[in-house]
Amino acid sequence: MEKFPPHENENAQVPFGDKLTVSKISEVHIGRDKLFEFEHNPDKIIRVESFSTLEKRYKDQIDPIDVAILGRKLYKELENAYGIFAPVDYVAGKDSKGDKVVYGITDKVDGENLDEIEVTPEITEKVELLYSSISQYYLDKSPKDEPYLADINNASQYMYGKRKDDEFSRIYLVDTDLYIRDGKVALCNVVLWLYRHMASVERKYGKKFTHAREIIGQILNTPLPQNITEEQRTAAQKINEKTKGYLEGRIPIDNKDAHPIFSNLK
Repeated sequence: MEKFPPHENENAQVPFGDKLTVSKISEVHIGRDKLFEFEHNPDKIIRVESFSTLEKRYKDQIDPIDVAILGRKLYKELENAYGIFAPVDYVAGKDSKGDKVVYGITDKVDGENLDEIEVTPEITEKVELLYSSISQYYLDKSPKDEPYLADINNASQYMYGKRKDDEFSRIYLVDTDLYIRDGKVALCNVVLWLYRHMASVERKYGKKFTHAREIIGQILNTPLPQNITEEQRTAAQKINEKTKGYLEGRIPIDNKDAHPIFSNLK
């Protein structure tokens, strides 16, 4: 990844030689930051996150450049090890105001959002496999002291379709913001939201995703690490107990649960 190339165009959109224009796709992301396209290459979608936003999100503990490098590594791991395709790369540069930013460049997918697509047996099978893969990702991360992607659980973040030059349609993760966590308690909260999102998807598709549910159960039964505080242990146990209640149908889903990207849990 380039930090700051020595050349700048007149719009200060380093390091691109092509002008960025607002994408029509932004219209479906009401309340979200705008998405962009290259003026002469509409096959890419660009997200922009300022250095200041990333520094605040990670409390200055990791440089924005390193966040982007780690994000690239984690999304590539998701594809190579779990079959979840996230065609994204990150480039550091400046925006039209000259402020330092990270550009997330994603391949445009011509298709339908999994929240909106027509339900068919073929799509149902693919979505069920997707949630098994997401669940396995967190099961593998659960006993490890390493970073993980914290915001990949919502069906609205995925599309079924083709990129330019694709022969066949497949599911792609297209919402590739840099939300990365590494704490055990935070992971418990991510898994709670994994189940919440999956339960909504199950209702849409009219089927319980049995294998994914079994994997989530394994995550909840994974012993907590020894090197956490009693406060963290209590918080993790409380979250896991709520997730078990949701999973077993013993308690209704609580709309007050804090979403992982807004949570301060570690």
